Amino acid sequence: MRTNISIDEAHGYGADEPVPDKLRGHDAAVAAYDTAHGYDGGIAALAKRMGHNANTLTHKVNLQNATHHLTLRDAIELQWQSRDYRILHAMAGELQHVCIRATPAHSEGDPIDTLVQLQMAFADYVQALGEALTRRKDGVSRNQMRKAEHHAAEAVANIGHSLAMLRGLMREEPKA
Repeated sequence: MRTNISIDEAHGYGADEPVPDKLRGHDAAVAAYDTAHGYDGGIAALAKRMGHNANTLTHKVNLQNATHHLTLRDAIELQWQSRDYRILHAMAGELQHVCIRATPAHSEGDPIDTLVQLQMAFADYVQALGEALTRRKDGVSRNQMRKAEHHAAEAVANIGHSLAMLRGLMREEPKA
């Protein structure tokens, strides 16, 4: 039997050990640049929606600029107005987390219906995974990966729904 141990970058290196060659923040900065410049209508249209000056926003997302910086509020507004969440996903990835879209909980729903929805979501995920694995002779395609990621997120959301439903059915604690 083999054992794998994962230690994240922040805790895996002692004072005398070299840190890996990975620039912190680089991926999120690239994501901000790509989000701003990839917006339909261009960066000027996005800046207008955000209530910002187009030149200022251009400088804030410029990877070579050291004087203007994108604030957290700017990053949130940039994503909100563009409906492009790659900054969020890049930040989560850099911190070794994942993001999934929040969906309403089924806390008031029928428990059996919620359980069936959970099983169906898991079946869709397994099917997407199976299709990618059985057709991988040249590697897994981007579409296969996107489909598997989508169904994985749906399965996780349904797990959250089922826990919310169960939490809604909890009896009150006895009073002492």
